[in-house]
Amino acid sequence: MSTRVHCCKMVIFALIAGIFCLGPGNADGNADAGGVFQPKYVFFFIGDGMASPQIHATEAYLASLQDGDTVPGGNKAEKLIMSSFPVQGMQMSFANNRFITGSAAAGTALACGKKTNIGVISMDPDAIVPYTSLAEGAKAKGMKVGIVSSVSIDHATPAVFYAHTPSRNNYEEIGEFLLNSDFDYFGGGGFRVNKYTSLTYAEKSNEKRYAILEDKAAANGFTFANTRDEFDALNYRNGRVIAINPYLDGSNAIPYALNRMAADGPGEDYEGSITLAEFTQKGIDLMKTNSEGFFMMVEGGKIDWACHANDARSAIEDTIAFDDAIGVAVDFAKTHPMTLIVVTGDHECGGMTLGFAGTGYETYYEKLEAQTIAYDDFGSKTLEAYKASYDSAPADIDDEMWQIILDTYGMDGIGLTSDTEDDLTDYEKGLLEDAFDKTMTGENLNNDDENNLLYGYYDPLTVTLTHLLNRKSGMDWTSYSHTAVPVPVLAMGLGASNFDGYYDNTDVAKKMAKIM
Repeated sequence: MSTRVHCCKMVIFALIAGIFCLGPGNADGNADAGGVFQPKYVFFFIGDGMASPQIHATEAYLASLQDGDTVPGGNKAEKLIMSSFPVQGMQMSFANNRFITGSAAAGTALACGKKTNIGVISMDPDAIVPYTSLAEGAKAKGMKVGIVSSVSIDHATPAVFYAHTPSRNNYEEIGEFLLNSDFDYFGGGGFRVNKYTSLTYAEKSNEKRYAILEDKAAANGFTFANTRDEFDALNYRNGRVIAINPYLDGSNAIPYALNRMAADGPGEDYEGSITLAEFTQKGIDLMKTNSEGFFMMVEGGKIDWACHANDARSAIEDTIAFDDAIGVAVDFAKTHPMTLIVVTGDHECGGMTLGFAGTGYETYYEKLEAQTIAYDDFGSKTLEAYKASYDSAPADIDDEMWQIILDTYGMDGIGLTSDTEDDLTDYEKGLLEDAFDKTMTGENLNNDDENNLLYGYYDPLTVTLTHLLNRKSGMDWTSYSHTAVPVPVLAMGLGASNFDGYYDNTDVAKKMAKIM
């Protein structure tokens, strides 16, 4: 990982020098009436739920794996590709009607340069007047347009670039906007067809609903790909493309990077899964021959979902996957200097804190490496399989579950290893026993204030395990929801200097629109 980051940092610095040496005779770009060059290729990366804590936690984790953080004078943070960008600003994320925003309102601000209310997709706060997005403006200019996301392609952040609807939950309407758009490439997660309510889809299985959607896509001029072989075979001759990952989770999103990394067990289920970086590269391949260039938005959507669940290791791995996709754009910019790359998040999620009272000033982020799968697969696969083996719930955590906890989270409750570093305290074991009882019996989970604060809306045992591992590592969380922490804006390439400073999230779109 460190070699990848260092190499890309060298590429970035070389690109900066090259970009500022460009003269008016350069053929790879467009000049306005005043002779000022505009970027021909524009990448807009949005890490959903990602702010400074998520970025720096990832950097600290990568450094901890090299032992650099334990050596005086050693490396305490292995910088990501995005952190090496030459221009770094900061944006405020509040919505029109709430200080702590949501993805629809924040996405609308980033896509359209205007505020709206919570839940509204690219319309005014009264949900009457549609806004124009950067992607729509780019298409009108003659650029090709691509939208990529690791969550469902009709989720709030991707939707704000092509749809206009009063509610982010209008999945069928959002899907119709996508199918009727003139955009060139959609890639990543699938469609929430299980949420469709019209007579066309009534009383049909999800498989049949997808078949109807695929037929509509073909009728509207799209090539539809949802296998690895179909994806690999895609090229510019296919015209407009909708490419969906072959493996989707229960919310029609790409599985977590951590789950896909698993050497056995759940990881085997995702062999042939397509990464966010691969979806980004495919978008480049499909659109780069256009004489007017392209605009591509790429969302790392599952950073947010992992942070909602307070799962630090999963958030970190999806941040790395997001950064790998950014690296693809940086590599492209090496040979296409008329490129602008902008990276930001829509908001912070979870109130991630890089420090915990129980460890004082000490951090042990290397402990996070012991977690082998994300919270969702642990709950839906490992934990469900364990439950299924019992007719009635055990009164206490048994040897089998303690072994699962050790294998999955690296924490020892009954002396299964001779190493004392992985041992749980009596207090920690008590927290797990309480959570285990609630998980196995389903009792005392009536959404009361105490349980909401302890577990949010997640499985008690699963979220308690991630909390304990995170705290032992030296980090913690304040929320299962979004926060109002200001969000970094990182830029490189043609026009990047405009993104310096501290400003509103609507200004990100305004700056991009002006440059384009």
